[in-house]
Formats: sequence, C-alpha cells, structure tokens
Amino acid sequence: MRNNHKEQASLENLTHILETLIAELSPLFPDDSAQLSSWRRSIEAVSESLQDQTLRIAVVGPVKAGKSTFINAMQGRDLLKRGAGIITAFITRIRLGSEEKGWVEIKSWEEINAEVNEALSMVALQRGSERAEPIDLRRDEDRINLQQLMQEVSPENFVGRETFEPNIVLINGYLNGYSELSGHVRGEPVRMEFTAEELEKHQDFVSQESQAVYLRDMELELPISWLGEMVELGDCQGSDSPNPLHFAMLQEYLLSSHCILYLISNRVGIRQADLKLLEAIKILRLLPQTLFVLNVDLDEHDDMESLKRLEERVGAELRLLAPEAKIYSFSALFQLLAEVNSRDELSPREGKRLEGWHEEEEMVEFSQRGYELFCNDLKNLVNRQRSRALYGGVLSHLQRVTRSMKDSVNTRKRLLSKDQEELKALADEIKMRQQSVKAAIGTVEHTLDGLRNSLKEQVRSAVDSYFDTKYGPVINDTMQMIERYQVASFNKTKAEETKKWLANLYLFYHDFRQMLSRHIIDKVNLRIIDFAKSEEELIENKLMEAAAGYWDLMGQALRQYQQTLTESGLTLSLVAPETLPEPRRPTIAPPPFSAFLQRSGALGRGSILLRFGLRRLGQVFSGFKSRVLRRKTTDTAGSNEEVFREAVALVKKETQKELLTSFKDYRQNFKFAYLFSFTEQYTQGLIQLFQDFGDATMVDIEHLQEAAREKVTSQVDDTEDLAIVNHRLQYAEENLRQLAENLKI
Repeated sequence: MRNNHKEQASLENLTHILETLIAELSPLFPDDSAQLSSWRRSIEAVSESLQDQTLRIAVVGPVKAGKSTFINAMQGRDLLKRGAGIITAFITRIRLGSEEKGWVEIKSWEEINAEVNEALSMVALQRGSERAEPIDLRRDEDRINLQQLMQEVSPENFVGRETFEPNIVLINGYLNGYSELSGHVRGEPVRMEFTAEELEKHQDFVSQESQAVYLRDMELELPISWLGEMVELGDCQGSDSPNPLHFAMLQEYLLSSHCILYLISNRVGIRQADLKLLEAIKILRLLPQTLFVLNVDLDEHDDMESLKRLEERVGAELRLLAPEAKIYSFSALFQLLAEVNSRDELSPREGKRLEGWHEEEEMVEFSQRGYELFCNDLKNLVNRQRSRALYGGVLSHLQRVTRSMKDSVNTRKRLLSKDQEELKALADEIKMRQQSVKAAIGTVEHTLDGLRNSLKEQVRSAVDSYFDTKYGPVINDTMQMIERYQVASFNKTKAEETKKWLANLYLFYHDFRQMLSRHIIDKVNLRIIDFAKSEEELIENKLMEAAAGYWDLMGQALRQYQQTLTESGLTLSLVAPETLPEPRRPTIAPPPFSAFLQRSGALGRGSILLRFGLRRLGQVFSGFKSRVLRRKTTDTAGSNEEVFREAVALVKKETQKELLTSFKDYRQNFKFAYLFSFTEQYTQGLIQLFQDFGDATMVDIEHLQEAAREKVTSQVDDTEDLAIVNHRLQYAEENLRQLAENLKI
C-alpha cells in the first residue's frame, strides 16, 4: 500500500516551495499582473483542497452480516462491538491514523429532555391519558414517576407486532443509563475522549441501549497499516434495521463516500433488504466503487462443495441485481481470530474453535485466498479513488504553476537580454497575440454566463414540475399512498372504555407514522436523489459541451501566442491540453427530504413524523373522548368506531397538509441552495479553468520594457539568482512528475 501520509506531506511541501518562490518573484511583477494572480489563485485552491483529503469507505449490509467483525479483521483486533440499535442511530467512524484514540459525543440536557417528553406524549396517548407538565430527567421526582409509568405500561398492545415500541424503549434506556451517564451531561454536547489504553471503554456506549441513547456521535482513530492513512471506514447500521432513521443516516453517509464495502451473510444470502440497499447504491452512482464480500461462517459448512455451492448461488442472485459485481468469499471471523492468535491473545475457547477450523485445510485455504484477493483489490480501489477524486486536481494546479513559473523566469532572462528596438518590435506582436487569448477567454465567460442563466431557468422549470403539488410524481404518490392506507379492523373488545378505545387510535397512529417514515426514507429520499443526480449530470454535460468548443478556440489563440515567443528563442513548457480538463466538481450534495423534516433536531427516537400535529392530535383525542362520553347511546362500541374512523380521516388529512407544506419548503431549498448553487459553482469552475490557463501564460511585456529602459533589476533578477530559482522549479517539477506516476494520474 502506498504511504498516503507521505504523498500528502510531499504535496504540502511542494506547495510551500512554490508559495515561497512566488513571494520571492513577486517584486518583479506589477501588482495587477495576471500571471502572478493566477499562481496565487492556484496555490490557494491547492491549500484548500489539501485541508481534507480523507477517503471515505462505507461498510454496509443487512443486520447481522458481520460488519463490525469484518472491520475488526481488517485491523487484526477485536475492538468494535455492536449490540444496541433499536433506537440509537449513529455511524461509528474509524479514521485510519498512526495512533489509537477516540471520542464519543454526549447529547445536551435540552436534547435529552426534548426526546423524553415527545416519547412520553406518545406513551400517554397510547394509554388514553393526557401528557402532564414537561418532565426534566434531572429531577428525582420526575424519574420516579417515569419509572412507575414504565412498570404500568402493558405490553399487550404490542404482542405480535414486528418491532418493540420505540418510545418505551427510549424512555427505559434513558432511565437505565441515568446513574452511569448523568454526571457527564451538560447544557451543551460534551465529548468524552479516550486514549489508547482507554479505547475499549467506547464499547459500553455501543453495546448497551441504556448508554447508546445518550450519544450523538462517535469516532475512533486506529492504524490499519496495509490500508494506509487518511482513510475513514464508516461502520453503518444495518440496512434492514427496524428503525427507519438508520437507513436515512446510511443514505446520508453514502452521499459523502468514495467507496463501499458490501457484506453479505452466508446464512441468508441475498434478501429483501439487499434489494433496497443495492437500489440506493445504483441511484448514488457508486456501484462501480463497490466491493461485495460474502462473509462465510465456516461452522455452517461440512465441506468445500457446500461452500462453493453457496458462493455460486449468492453470485448468481447478486448478478441479477449488479451484473458486473465480483464476490470475495472469506470468513471475517477466521481472519480476526488468526490475527489475534498470532499475538498469543486468543482465549482458550476461541483457540479451540480456530484449531477445529484448521482441520478443514481446504476451506481455510479458500478463505485465506479470498481475503488476500480482497485486500489487494481494495488497496487498488482506494488508490484509484484517491488519485481521481482527491489528488488529480491538486497535481494539475501545481504542475501548471510550476511550468508557468519556469516559463516566466526563462522568458524574463531572454527578453531582458534584447536591445530596446528588438524588444519593442516583439512587444507589439506579443500584445496582439495576448489580446486574442484574452478575447477568447472573454467570449467563453460571456457564453457560459448566459448558459448558466439559461440552465437555471431549465432547473427551475424541472424542479417546479417534479415537486408540483398536484402532478409531481413523488408528491402525488405520497398523497395517494396516505389516502389508500388501510387501517386494521376496529377492535371492539378494546372499545368498552374510552382508554381502551384510545389505544385503538394510538396503534393506528403508531403504525401509520412508521409506514410513512419508511415511505419517505425508502422511496421519497431515493427518488429525489435520483432526480438530483440526473439534473447534475444534465447541467454538467451541457456546460462541458458548450465549453469544449471554446477550449479549441482559446487553445488556437494560445498556440499562436506561444509560437511568437518560441520564434524569439524561448522554450515553453506550459501547453494547454488538447481536450478540456474537467473542473473540480462541486462537493454540494442533495439534501435528503427526511433530514429536512427532522431539522427540529428530534432524531433519536427513530420517528420522523412526531412533528406532524402531535399537540393538535392530543387535543383532538381529548375532544373525541369528551364527545364519546356525551353520547346518549347504548352502542358504545359503535359510537367509538364511528369517531375512530373520523379521527383516522383527520390524521390522514392533517398529515397530507403538513407534508404539502414541507414539500413546498423543500422545493425552494432544493432549487436555490442545491441545484442553483451546483450550477453556479460548476460554471465558475469552468470559467476559472480558462482564466488560469490563459493568465498563466501572460508575460507582462510592458513591465519588462520599462525595466529594460531603466536598466533596473533587483538582486533576484541577476542571472545567478534566477538560475537558483529555476533549479528549485526543476526540483518541484520532477517531484510532481514522480507523484503523478505513483498516483497513476
């Protein structure tokens, strides 16, 4: 594996060298020198790019696919553990570095109490009661009351349901973890940092729901020498988690990822959750950067034949979804235990398990070959992505500055050696050629400015159409889905008392909310992202197509200008590429619709719709209760069912109204803050590309004429000093060439 840290340091060192040389040469240029400005501009862009060269790798897959064990195998240490997950939603980020350390960030009291009170509102509705005054978990009396409430909550309403009641789990988690963590909570989020010796303490937070609920975020720094540094592994929640928020957070992390490691469990193979996750990866255009791992459980196979049959079956299923996919089959647990055993740190029980596996030599060799092949291909993928996505633009800037500075030094020496008449005649020719280059750049700028405005109008029309409240596909489908949502039959056995009747209504609201949460995250988010990516590609293609023709025009003007200099005995190294280089792509990402709805900050419960009329719903329930009690009829169950149906219709209607408002707000944010900004940044990047190549060649001939007339030269202008500068530039150029070879750019 290449030493990424060394390459980063080399780039930073070369940037510093060029920055120093620019400062040394700047007295030779007028303040408004286009050439000097282009160098400074490029160095600033490089410094900004080098601030964060982290390559992000998302480790994904369904629940129990072995993601944490897999990352442990990569680092050869049994450090990551996963246990909590019903309510908690955060991604464990592992940054690869030279030392071991980490931190967890704990929520503030304001966040914690807000989550507890909203969860309590739902529990109160479920029990047919109204919520009392807001509670503060720091008060002894409030905690005692909450504990009594949790003991009284009957599980009968949730028998046979597919998930635990998240609000009850959340409140219990905060109560159970209070004694351990309350002393660490403050008015603002707090970070607890771990040294290498304390690092395993992070396990308490991720393996116990009672502590995990208190967390906002966490990060570990670990060395994985064979993968290099400046890499981040994201240990993502299972794509089939019962908590919809987990998939929303996974989508958000994938939007900023460069590569994906996709784990498939050999116990179940490809399942429904994989269809959803693979569709998301396709929409994000990340399938070519995805490596698929079949995580083999060696205990499940008696011989190689059964293992190979499994690999063939999973491969056939996967290729139906991703035809170009390649599967790497190995046991992450075997690789982990073998590595731990090499350091004599294996427990006797694990030692016996490893010894038993070694008796199956063929399967062990199969696993080892698969792991070696995977590691090799992962290193190659990381190198390619780092070169393309992170270093390509940096190198091109530094190479352009280095060559331009060399040309400038040589040109200055050569032109100042000419006599006044000869220099004057050449100056007229140079000025004419420079005007042609500047005219070409001006034409490009004017054309791209016009195209940018035209594209913004097209984007406006496309976005308004896509998010049209009557005919927009996403909104229309969501409204129809709400309208068609079928409510389970009214349970008359629970309708004899008002409290039991309200339990019916609560169960509807709980299931309805869960269904709509999944729809927004699984469907709406991904469809919007797909639309966003298509619009990005359309904008990019139209701008590049328009700019390509003008690149030829500017290239022709540059070649004529440079030919004039060459005929005067100057050797130039900076030449514009024949084809238009791609500008640096804007890093802006489409905002997830679910995140837009969650901007109130109430994320921890895993419900994204609590803000939809919760207080109003409580008031409505209270009003319904009064109406039921006032009814003069013996058919209480019938009356309750009638009002229940009215309540269901009202909840649907109110939710549709809230969603329409949110879609309208989101449409404006999507249009102006995202796509308009993307268009603006991409256009400006293209214009800057033309300006940088043009300005880098602009010899300030008038300034040189003035220097020649007055015979004024600074110390650095002496032949000896310019030779030293030139030597340092040659050193930089050679190092950049070597880096480009290493990075395969």
